[in-house]
Amino acid sequence: MDALRQFFMTAPVDPAVFAQSLWLIIALPLMGAFVCGVFGKMLGRANVHLIACATVAGSFVLSVLAFWSVSHVSGGSPVSIDNAFSPGTIRYAIAHDYGTWFSAGTFRVNFGLLVDHLSGTLLLVITGVGFLIHLYSTSYMEHDESYWRYFAYLNLFVAAMLTLVLADNLVLLFVGWEGVGMASYLLIGFWYSDAAKAWAGRKAFVTNRIGDFAFLIATFLVVLLVSAFNTQADRGNFSQVGGNAESVQVRFREGLQQKGPVTFQGLEVMANALPASPEKSEAAVTLQSTIADGPLAGRTFGGVLTVALLLFLLGAAGKSAQFPLYVWLPDAMAGPTPVSALIHAATMVTAGVYLFSRMSYLLVMSPTAMVTVAIIGALTSLIAALIAFAQDDIKKVLAYSTVSQLGIMFMGVGMGIFWAAVLHLVTHAFFKACLFLGAGSVMHGNADETDIKKLGGLRHEMKWTWGTFFVATLAITGIVPLSGFFSKDAIFHGIHHNHLAGYGWASSAIYYVGLLIAACTAFYMSRVYLLTFEGKRSPEAKIAHAHESAWHMTLPLVVLAVLSVFSLVYALPLMPGRNGPQPVMENFLGPVFASAERIAGRGELVQLDHSVPSIVDYLKAWLVALSGGVAAAFLYMKYFPAQVGKPVPAFARSVRRFTLNKFYVDEAYEFLVIRPVKNVSAILYKLVDTLLIDTVAVRGTAWVTARVGSALRYVQTGDAQAYAAVMALALLGGAVYALIQVLQ
Repeated sequence: MDALRQFFMTAPVDPAVFAQSLWLIIALPLMGAFVCGVFGKMLGRANVHLIACATVAGSFVLSVLAFWSVSHVSGGSPVSIDNAFSPGTIRYAIAHDYGTWFSAGTFRVNFGLLVDHLSGTLLLVITGVGFLIHLYSTSYMEHDESYWRYFAYLNLFVAAMLTLVLADNLVLLFVGWEGVGMASYLLIGFWYSDAAKAWAGRKAFVTNRIGDFAFLIATFLVVLLVSAFNTQADRGNFSQVGGNAESVQVRFREGLQQKGPVTFQGLEVMANALPASPEKSEAAVTLQSTIADGPLAGRTFGGVLTVALLLFLLGAAGKSAQFPLYVWLPDAMAGPTPVSALIHAATMVTAGVYLFSRMSYLLVMSPTAMVTVAIIGALTSLIAALIAFAQDDIKKVLAYSTVSQLGIMFMGVGMGIFWAAVLHLVTHAFFKACLFLGAGSVMHGNADETDIKKLGGLRHEMKWTWGTFFVATLAITGIVPLSGFFSKDAIFHGIHHNHLAGYGWASSAIYYVGLLIAACTAFYMSRVYLLTFEGKRSPEAKIAHAHESAWHMTLPLVVLAVLSVFSLVYALPLMPGRNGPQPVMENFLGPVFASAERIAGRGELVQLDHSVPSIVDYLKAWLVALSGGVAAAFLYMKYFPAQVGKPVPAFARSVRRFTLNKFYVDEAYEFLVIRPVKNVSAILYKLVDTLLIDTVAVRGTAWVTARVGSALRYVQTGDAQAYAAVMALALLGGAVYALIQVLQ
C-alpha cells in the first residue's frame, strides 16, 4: 500500500517544468477545432473523427499529468507555488504566468493558468467525459453531412471550457465563460435549417447574455472593491493573513502591480485580510467600513461585496440554468443528443458551481448572498422536478432533471458545503452523461422516437443500453450503494448542520425542501425508466423492433455507468480529519477551501459543520428515494394501466396540462418581458429610427440640400454681363462699407 501511495505521490514529470506546458491542454482541442472547421470537408469523415478524438484524448493525457503533478510530494513536502500577493506559498498547486495580456493605466490582466485540486478534478471530468462523448458521436453522427462542422464546434467547446477552468483570474475565466456560450449556441442550433432548432439556439444565446452582463458588472465592482481596500487597508488588516504584516502589505501591493486586481490569489488574500467587524480586530478596514473615495464612496465593503456576489449569481443562473434564467436549457435539447450530454450534464452548466467554489472565500463573507444562492437553488430544483413529472419527451425529462440537480449543487454551495457540491458535480457528470447518451442510443435504435409512451419493452432488445441506463437511474435517484446517493446525502447533511448568521431558519427549511426534491427525482426518473424499458412494446412505436447501438456508442455508456458506481469512494469517510474520519473528497479539496473555512470560523458569519452522516441519516435518505421509486412503479405499472378506457377527472387533466406546459413560465416571460420589449422597440423604431433618423436627419438633410441647390441654380445663368454687373455691385458695396468705416 505504501508503494502504491508513493507511486501516485510522485509525478512522472517535474511539476515546475510541466506547468510551463499547461497551455497545451487548451491548445490541442483548439487546434482540432481549427483543422476540422477549415479543412474537415476535404479531409473526409474518418480523418475528422481521428483528429477530433485524438486532440481531446491528448488533452486528457495532459490533464492526468496535471492532476498527478498537483498531488506530487517531494521530501515530505507537497508541491507548491509562490503566492504573488503574500510571502506564503500555495500548496498542492501548479501555475504559470505567461505575462501581461493587456493593461490600461494601472489596471492589468495577465494570461495565467492555474491547476489545483479543484481545477484538476474539473480537467479530468471535462476531457475524460468529453472524449467519451466524441467517441460516441463518431457513430451517432455517422449519417450527418455536416460532420466536420459538428466536430469543430465540439472541439471548440472543450477548449473554451478548459480555458474557464484553468484561468487564474476573472477576466480569463470570462473568456472561457463566453466561449462556452458561443459554442453552445452553435451546437444547439446545429441543424439551423429547422427554424425551431435555430430559435432554440438563439434563445439560449440571448438568455445567457443577460447573465453575462451581470457577470461583467460584478467583475467591475470587484475591481473597485480591491482598489478601495488597497487604498484604505493598514497593517492591522494584513496581520489577519499571517506572517509579518508589513511584508504581506508590500507583497500584496506588488502583486496588484504585477498581476492585477482580478487574480484569484489576490482576492483570496484580500478576503483573509478583511475581518467582519472591528470588535475583534485592530484592522482599519472591515466589512462594515465605508469606502472613502471613488465611484463607490459612501458604500460599505460588505454591502458592495454582497451586491457583486448577487450579480455573479445572476451570471451563474444564466450559465447553470437557475431561476429565473433556466428556461433556455429544456429547449436546448434541439441540438444533437451528444451535445446535451457534454454541455447540459458534464461541463458548461456546472460553470456556476465552479465559479462559487473558486471564490468560496468571498462567498462565506456574505450570509445574505449565501442564503440567496441556496434559496434560488432550492426553488429552481423543486420547480424543475415538478415539471419533469409530466414530460413525455425523454430528453426533456433529462433536461429538467439536470436543472433540478444543478439546483441541489447551488443549495450546497449556498449553505457552505462546497466539497459536497463539487463531488455531486463530478458524480452527476458521470450518471447524467450516461443517461443522455443512453437516451441517444434509445433514439438511435427506435427511428429517433423520443416519446417514452411510444417505446416500452426495450430491456430485452437493447441490453447494453438498458443495463447502463438502469445503473445511472439508480445513481441519480439515490439508491445505495451508488455514487449519487452519497454525494446528494452529503449535501443535504451539510445543509441541515451548517448555519448562516441571521438566517437560522434556512438550514431546516432548505433541508426539508431537499428531501422533497429527492423524492420527486426518484419518482420522475423511475417513470422514465419504466415506460422506456419495462413492460410491453408500445403499439404506437415507429418500428416494431429496436436494435442495439454500435460499440462506439455502448462503450462510453459502460464506462460512464462504471464511474457512476465507483465514484462513491470519494464520499466515504476513509481519510483522517480534525474531527475524526473525513470523506475522501473533503480531505482532497481541503487546501482549496482552507481560506473559506478559516474566514467562516473567524468571522462567525457562517458555522460550518464537519460531521459525517450517521446510519440513521443514510437510512432516511434511502427511504425517501425508495418512496419516490415505489410510487412511480405502483402508478405506472399497476394503477394507470388498470384505468385505461376510464374517464380522467377534470382536476387531474388540469394539473397535468399545467405541468406539461411548464407552469406557463415561458408564456409569462412572453407576456411580461418579451412583448413589452418588442412593443417599446417597435415604438422606438417608428419614432427614432424611421421618423427622426431616416426622415428628418437623412432624408431631411437631403431635401434641404436639394431645395437650396434648386434656388441657387437660378443664379447660375451663364450670362457674362450679368456676372460683371454682380461683381461691380459687390465692389461698390465694399467701397461704400469701407468709406463708412473710415468716416466713423
